[in-house]
Amino acid sequence: MSAPGDDRGRERERRAYRLGIVNGILFMMGMAFIDPLTVLPALVSRLTSSEVLIGGVSTLGMSGWFLPQIFAANYLQSRPFKRPLYVCAAAFRTVGLISVVLVLIGLAEARPAAALAAFFLAYTCYSLAGGFSGPAFLDIVAKTIPGARLGAFFGHRHFWGSMGAIACGALVRTILASDAFAFPTDYALLFAGSLLLFAPGWVLFSMIQEPRGRVVQDPRPLLPFLMAAPRTVRRHREFRLLLMSRMLSGAIGIALPFYVVYARRVLSVPESTIGTYIAIQMTGSVVLVPLWAYLNDRRGPRSLLVAAMAVYLGAAGIAFTASLFSHAPPFGRAAFMVVFFPLAAIGSGSFMGYTNYLFAIAPEEQRTLYIGIQNTLFAVTAFLPLLGGALVAATSFSLLFGLATALAAAALAVTLHLPGPACVGPPQRDV
Repeated sequence: MSAPGDDRGRERERRAYRLGIVNGILFMMGMAFIDPLTVLPALVSRLTSSEVLIGGVSTLGMSGWFLPQIFAANYLQSRPFKRPLYVCAAAFRTVGLISVVLVLIGLAEARPAAALAAFFLAYTCYSLAGGFSGPAFLDIVAKTIPGARLGAFFGHRHFWGSMGAIACGALVRTILASDAFAFPTDYALLFAGSLLLFAPGWVLFSMIQEPRGRVVQDPRPLLPFLMAAPRTVRRHREFRLLLMSRMLSGAIGIALPFYVVYARRVLSVPESTIGTYIAIQMTGSVVLVPLWAYLNDRRGPRSLLVAAMAVYLGAAGIAFTASLFSHAPPFGRAAFMVVFFPLAAIGSGSFMGYTNYLFAIAPEEQRTLYIGIQNTLFAVTAFLPLLGGALVAATSFSLLFGLATALAAAALAVTLHLPGPACVGPPQRDV
């Protein structure tokens, strides 16, 4: 961070603030085309009827982004500049998305089984590359955006990104409803559209003038680095509680890919309604994200996380209640409009709150380690949609949605025990 009165430092911060916000806007608009809660489960359901594989696409997206982060953190611990890794990862993400487009066009209609396997392979490339870029992205943000402006920074990214994503959701609906774009051309267009938005966003973020950061003077090889992670968690109470809250909030994702599957199979909504659900999610972001930013900057990230978990509990409870009345499709359709409304905003709020809380408690030279630990552990929850698919196949949607409601209640209870900003302190000594 620049010293007071350093005009060059302040201009660098303003430039990073602007470029980071535009990057976030373009990213959110691109994600509307390949939304993991609606578009991806619907695409996989066109290639297979397996609930486990449908849940697996959500697992792949989340685990691919979170699992590699501890390895990226180890790589970055002795490097004062993180941008080179971000740029390299962006190139691999581009390759992954282009490969998905080619797979859908070349294989999906004639050989759906082969297309499914190739899709998972290409999407894995995209997701893993995003995972390696995650700690680099967050460390650059922490170095260039003043802590007092982080809420506004992430709030602007999500608010204006959601506004753009509403329009993208309408375009998704048009493409999926149009007779001019039969399957798989429709989904290939969606992935191509996402890349056209992602790519300039990655370029703009790469243009941020990253300052030299403090590093670990004696970097550890990978194995000792991994072995140090439990000690880091053990000696820092706030970090332990944060991890528990993060894991439980992630566990709610066991049901998320199946909301759209339930709507399609049980409520018989048309495929084009996926675009409507995306627009509803983004409208929820427009309404709720300013509240998240206000809570983060005025009340602290703990207040934001409590509010987000409470809304999560409400959405999960509505889905569970609606599933008990599957014999009344009009009621279910209306209820799921309400369910989808806060989902994107909850994801945005959770990311904002957990990230900013972590920035507040992590020593700068160990920040990538803290980020890597949190996100790698969180990756474990990415495998739960596989269990969710097996649970639906063996029992019912109602049982799955009821389990998600119970997990949301547990996440809220643990989050309420997080210390407030005035209570957050440095790591404790080993005892």
